[in-house]
Amino acid sequence: MPDTTPTWRPVEGDVVQGRQRLIFVREHDRCVLTTLAVYADGVVAWPWETTDFDGLRTAFADGTLTLTPPEDVRVIVNGTAAGTARLESWLTPELLIADLADEVDRLNDRPDSSGRCRDALVAYAAEPSPATLEIVRERYHAVPEHRRIYVLGDMDQNDVPVRILLAEVGETIPARHPDRTITVTPEKQEWALEYFRRGERGVAESRQRNAADGPETPGAIPLRIGAGVYPTGWPEPPGPEVLQIDYPAPVVHDGREYRTVMHAYWALSTDDAAWHDRIAAVELGREARILAERAPRRDGWSAVRLGVMAALLRDKFDRHPAMAQRLRETGDARLLYGDWGSRYWSSGGANWVGRLLELVRSELAGR
Repeated sequence: MPDTTPTWRPVEGDVVQGRQRLIFVREHDRCVLTTLAVYADGVVAWPWETTDFDGLRTAFADGTLTLTPPEDVRVIVNGTAAGTARLESWLTPELLIADLADEVDRLNDRPDSSGRCRDALVAYAAEPSPATLEIVRERYHAVPEHRRIYVLGDMDQNDVPVRILLAEVGETIPARHPDRTITVTPEKQEWALEYFRRGERGVAESRQRNAADGPETPGAIPLRIGAGVYPTGWPEPPGPEVLQIDYPAPVVHDGREYRTVMHAYWALSTDDAAWHDRIAAVELGREARILAERAPRRDGWSAVRLGVMAALLRDKFDRHPAMAQRLRETGDARLLYGDWGSRYWSSGGANWVGRLLELVRSELAGR
């Protein structure tokens, strides 16, 4: 097994992606080699136990988990071997936990500690200052120590350009080869700055070549919407709240009008006429959802629900021009939708509402 391998677990009909690696778990008077998994939602698990990062630290502290079983303890590799052995690990529990935190970032399509360090280095090379250098220093040391040599993804230089920038002029630092050293000079630091400038120019040119039909990534920062609850009434005048599926905005489906997209979606999720009418009649969208949880789902609902939601969102923004304008004003920002009851619809999972809103936005722009 390499450092980590893919895994997953089902959550409320959805799939949460994860990564797993090997660990020893203490079982009475023996240590058993098993898998330790971390998932995109921050859940950490090993056989018979599910916790979070704080629980993982506790498990290392009380000896439940270990990277190096004591020499006098029997080690079990199920189906393979058993006995006592002297094992050494190049990791500590905190380094392992930092590795797992990076995995969670990558599973959520966010920059990990190395990515954040590289971003800071590019920003510093573009505009050197003591403040931006301090950010580089902080982010470099936030990378797990055993990963720093790979932070640039450049096996010819390792992390030497970073260490040159972080050193003082006149300081001697180890070179790429352990038996050599580098004395830091202003010229060396200028070379290191140009290393990052040159790399960023290459990235920009590559993106330009590979994106003949437009940018590959949004220019605007992601916009988080949804999950807002307003017990005393919606904000007035409204802002991005109008993009929520429970915002009061009548929609029509098959000739019937519903109070909101959420009312329509959940009413249409059942083929029981009485339940349909009860769900459609409640005052608030969240009440429609809560009521619908008790209703029977129509056959094949999971196969058609995405199309139903897309049709309802299109009708909403066709029917309400001011809301359509608010959607267009989000530009090319990635829309991250918060849904407290479903990973399928929310940005904590598949983000399907956010993705459908982006699709409708593009269709509106094309008219």
